[in-house]
Amino acid sequence: MPILSNHSADQRHSPVMKHLLMLLLSAWALTSSAATAPRPNIVFLLADDLRWDALSCAGNPLLKTPNLDRLAAQGTRFNNAFLTTAICCVSRASILTGQYARRHGVNDFRTPLRSLDETYPAQLRKAAYYTGFIGKWGVSAASRVYFKECAAAFDFWAGDMGQTSYWHERTCNYIANNGTSDRTNFFCSCPPAAQQREGVQGTGPHPALKDPVHAETGFVPAKIRSFLDQRAADKPFCLSVSFKAPHGPWGGYAPQFSKDFEGAAIPRRANVTLAEAQRQPGFLRQSLESARGLRLAQDASLEGERNQLMRQYYRLIEGVDFCVGQVRDELKRRGLETNTVILFTSDNGHFAGEHGFFGKWLMHEESIRAPMILADLRAPASQRGQTSEAMVLNVDVAPTILNLAGVTVPKAMQGQSLLPLLRNPARPLRESFFYEHLYGHAPKPPNHIERSEGVRTPDWKYTVYVDQTGPDREELYDLRKDALETTNLAHDPAHQERLRQMRQQHQQYSTSLQ
Repeated sequence: MPILSNHSADQRHSPVMKHLLMLLLSAWALTSSAATAPRPNIVFLLADDLRWDALSCAGNPLLKTPNLDRLAAQGTRFNNAFLTTAICCVSRASILTGQYARRHGVNDFRTPLRSLDETYPAQLRKAAYYTGFIGKWGVSAASRVYFKECAAAFDFWAGDMGQTSYWHERTCNYIANNGTSDRTNFFCSCPPAAQQREGVQGTGPHPALKDPVHAETGFVPAKIRSFLDQRAADKPFCLSVSFKAPHGPWGGYAPQFSKDFEGAAIPRRANVTLAEAQRQPGFLRQSLESARGLRLAQDASLEGERNQLMRQYYRLIEGVDFCVGQVRDELKRRGLETNTVILFTSDNGHFAGEHGFFGKWLMHEESIRAPMILADLRAPASQRGQTSEAMVLNVDVAPTILNLAGVTVPKAMQGQSLLPLLRNPARPLRESFFYEHLYGHAPKPPNHIERSEGVRTPDWKYTVYVDQTGPDREELYDLRKDALETTNLAHDPAHQERLRQMRQQHQQYSTSLQ
């Protein structure tokens, strides 16, 4: 007796059965294709102290950043990217681990990460990615012993110590080191005077350097080429590049940009005023860099201190944009561009006289907002040139990178992958986030940083200065009506219920995120 009756044989060839068979074959083909598709290469680019509004694609009317604009045109630009802590050491620890400071434990420049195994590069290396790091590491940046441990955790290492230098001698060991066979012997051998001044004196290389090479326009692009030359061709790679720019000293820009913005009036937000500076509580007026911030808030002259400083800042940003172009050109030349994902952001923002402040640290928008662009160069045309208003964070970087690589995101990571926003940029990601800055820097003015925590929602911001007890301890801003944060509603009787809700949310975050 046949296994199938004639009736069954007829069913095999019916239109319904044929359709089902085609669906099964299509599903098998897609699964097989996904299983055999090469994993993407990943390039993560991190600027230092770059404001969210200091790109031409973000609407800056003066500064031109064509390479970053092109990256945004090929990917997704996030208009609401924030830092959970606006200082480089803590923010970089959060980027590496996908964790808030409460969990990773780094709140100052001395503390190392508890374990490098918790970082996205270590997770990728375990998953057979070829990993490299170039530039400012920024976590426990003065410990040579720790830096050797970090170097050994990568396949290629060109990390620089401290705040790193804008200029190195061409024969410096940091420049000459190949990053692989001798990657634990990478320390700078430039003259001590140049090292102490980060390679800069005034607006050029330190005179102790006889044959200086500039970071963003010289040795960083060369290190990128060295990494790509030595990478394991049978593995996907993840290269993390941490620029020094546009961190101070702002006179560290490359000579090719030295004439740019001469005579230009740098855009000023409406909260760069003496009245707004004087509104700030006394303990903030005595914080680190507040004296310079007060000067900038009052200085509206064309050739005054603010315009002079910000012209330098813009020249440094031009150097970052130049290096981004070098990265793109090198990937294209090697035929790697079409299977590479590039993620660009900054470790924090920077004040330019807003509220009478300079530097970062505080929870105002100028400090905690950063640019962020994610360009998956494999994506279809429908996912190019998008903008997303979703609230994204620096702790989202690590899970996003691991998600791209198909690597399981560790449970200890507290961020979220941004990949769903590439498919649907209008999708909300979170309704609020927690901010914490617990590094005091020095016990007394003028070098003290006021410690703060808070919560930001799309419409509201709550800040508490944790060491204060007086009436100025709390701030509450209605961001819908007061985007410049000039009217503190914490003592307004009409907003006490909102204040209570934000206090409660702050308390919930402070305990649940540990």
